[in-house]
Amino acid sequence: MKIFDIFLITILFVVSFIPLAFLSQTNAKRAVITIDNEPYKSVDLSVDDIFQIKTPKGANTVEVKNNSISVIKADCKDEICVKSGAIGKSGEVIACLPHKLLIEIEDKDD
Repeated sequence: MKIFDIFLITILFVVSFIPLAFLSQTNAKRAVITIDNEPYKSVDLSVDDIFQIKTPKGANTVEVKNNSISVIKADCKDEICVKSGAIGKSGEVIACLPHKLLIEIEDKDD
């Protein structure tokens, strides 16, 4: 084994970790909450929180946990928003039609 072989192996070893740097980066996400088509709040999904949203039609309890958001309690009859579960990928939506509430996931840089 010559010096050039050791140099080549070292270079290949270092270069093999370059894709890992790009794959480990996650896009920061946020949830945009609208009520009756009016902006209500923008929520950073990296910060865990529980809060209540009160609308003229009723109330929803929202939980932000593990880079996702979900409606954990609602006083509407069907509770479809609660049954939707947690969302965290860009473009996913939770809707509570009786309360005219919409939660949508976006990338922070959008």
